[in-house]
Amino acid sequence: MNSEITLTLLIFLPAVFGFAGCVFPRIFLWLSGLLLATYSYLSWFANQQGLELNYRLVGVGGIEFSWDSYSFPMIFGASIALLLTFSLFSSRFSHYFYQVCMVLLTALLISFTTVDLVSLFIALELTGFSAFLLIADRNDKRSLFNAFQYLIGGGLAMLIYLIGVVQAFTFSGSFLLADLTKAPNTAICLIIAGLLTKAGVFLCGLWVPNIYSHANCQASSILAGCVTCAGIAPIARLSQALTPIAESMVVVGVLSGVIAAIYAVFERESGRALGWSSVSQLGLAMLSPSYACLYAMQHGICKALLFSTLHAHDREDFESNSSHAPSGQSTQVGSTSELLRVVVFCLASLSIMGFPLLAGFITKNLLKYDLPYQADIIFTTSALLTSTVYARLIYDRLVAYKHHLKLFPFSKAQFFQNLFHFPNIILLLSAFFLVGFSVRDFELYKYDNIESAFASAILGVIMFVSVKGIQAGDFVKPVTKTIDLVGAPFLVAALLLANLLYFKI
Repeated sequence: MNSEITLTLLIFLPAVFGFAGCVFPRIFLWLSGLLLATYSYLSWFANQQGLELNYRLVGVGGIEFSWDSYSFPMIFGASIALLLTFSLFSSRFSHYFYQVCMVLLTALLISFTTVDLVSLFIALELTGFSAFLLIADRNDKRSLFNAFQYLIGGGLAMLIYLIGVVQAFTFSGSFLLADLTKAPNTAICLIIAGLLTKAGVFLCGLWVPNIYSHANCQASSILAGCVTCAGIAPIARLSQALTPIAESMVVVGVLSGVIAAIYAVFERESGRALGWSSVSQLGLAMLSPSYACLYAMQHGICKALLFSTLHAHDREDFESNSSHAPSGQSTQVGSTSELLRVVVFCLASLSIMGFPLLAGFITKNLLKYDLPYQADIIFTTSALLTSTVYARLIYDRLVAYKHHLKLFPFSKAQFFQNLFHFPNIILLLSAFFLVGFSVRDFELYKYDNIESAFASAILGVIMFVSVKGIQAGDFVKPVTKTIDLVGAPFLVAALLLANLLYFKI
C-alpha cells in the first residue's frame, strides 16, 4: 500500500512543482531540475531491474496503473528531454514556460502508466493543452495559428477517441485496455485514430512538420522529445493485447515510415525535415510492440538534442529570441558552445541513423530482430532514407558552423577556459551517454549488423549527393490547411476499419 501511495504522489508531484513555481519561480526551477534528474535515475534503475507493479487507486472502479517495461523507458526519455531543455534554455524561458512543462510531465506520467481509457483521455487532453501553450510561446501570428490549429485538430481527434471509448464500454462494461478484446472493431479503430494523432504518425502526423519548423527551439525540443511520444505506450499495449490491431499497426507503421522519410529527403528546411523524420521514426517504432517504447525513448532524446543544437541559420527564432540570453554570452563562450553543439548534433543524427557505438544502433537492431518478415525489407528501405535525411542535416550543420567560425574564430585557449560552463557540461554529458548506452548489448555487435549500418550510412551519403539539387517545392507541398489536419484522423479510422473488416492485411 505504501508503494502505491508513493508512486501516485510521484505522478502528481511535477504538477505541484509547476504551480508552486508560479509563486516562487527561481527556487522551483532548480528544484524541478533535481526532480527530473531523480525521475530519470529511478525509471532507468526500475527498467534495468525489470520491476513491474500493477495497482488500482481508490478501490473498485478506481484508476488502474501499470508500471512496467512500457512505462519506464518513456518516463526516462521524457525526463531526460525536459532536463536537457531546462539545462540549455533556462535563460530564455518565458515567465510560465517551465511551469507548463512540469504540468505536462504529470500528464505524460499518467498517459505512460494508466491502463484505463478514461484516465488516458484526461491525460492526453492535458498534454494537448500544455503543448498548445508551448507552441504559442513564440507569441507571433504564425505560432498562435499553429497552436490553435493543433488544439482544434487534437480536440477533434480526442472526440473520436472518446466516442470509441463510449462504444467500447457499452459492449464490454469496462474502461480497461485489456477488455477491448470484447469491443467492436469500430470502437477500436476510433480509439487508435485518436492515439495516432497524439503520436503524430502516418496521416495523423501532418501537423508535426508545421509546428516543429516554427516553434521556439525549447518548445520544439520538448514537443519532439515528449509530447509526440504520449500515444506510443498505449498503442504498444493495445498491439500486444490485440492481434488484429498489431497487424494493422504494421501496415500503418510501414506506410508512415517510408512515406514520411521520402518527404523528409526532399524537404530543405531543417525543422520540417526533422518533423517528417519524427513521423517516420515513430511509425517504425509501432512495428514492434515489445520495443516500441524503448525505440521511442531513444528517438525522443536524440530529437530533443537535435532541436536544442540547431544553428541560428536553421532557426529563425534563435536571433529573434537571443535577447533572453545573458548579454555577451555568445561572444564569451560562442566558439566553445558552438563546437560542442555541432558535435552533439552530429552524434544525435548518427544515432538515429543507427551508427555503431551509439544508442540508436542498439535500439534499431532490437527493433529489427523483432519485426515480422514482411516488414523487414521496408524497415531497411526506411533506414536508407533516414540516412539520406541526416546526411543532409549534418552537411548543413557543418556548413553553418563554417559560417560561425568567420564571426567567432576558434581559440584553443578560450575553448578550454569555457569548456566547463554548465550548458557545455550538459552537452558533454549528452555525448557521453549517447555513446555509453551503446555498450549495454555487445551481442548485437555482429558483423552483419555493423556492415549493414556502414552500408546504410554510405548509401545515404550517395543518395544525398544525388538529390541535393532538387528543390523541395517540386516534390513536397506543405499541408497547412486546418481542414486537412482535422480530417486526417477520420480518414485513418475509416482505413483501419476497412482493413479489419475487408482487406485484412
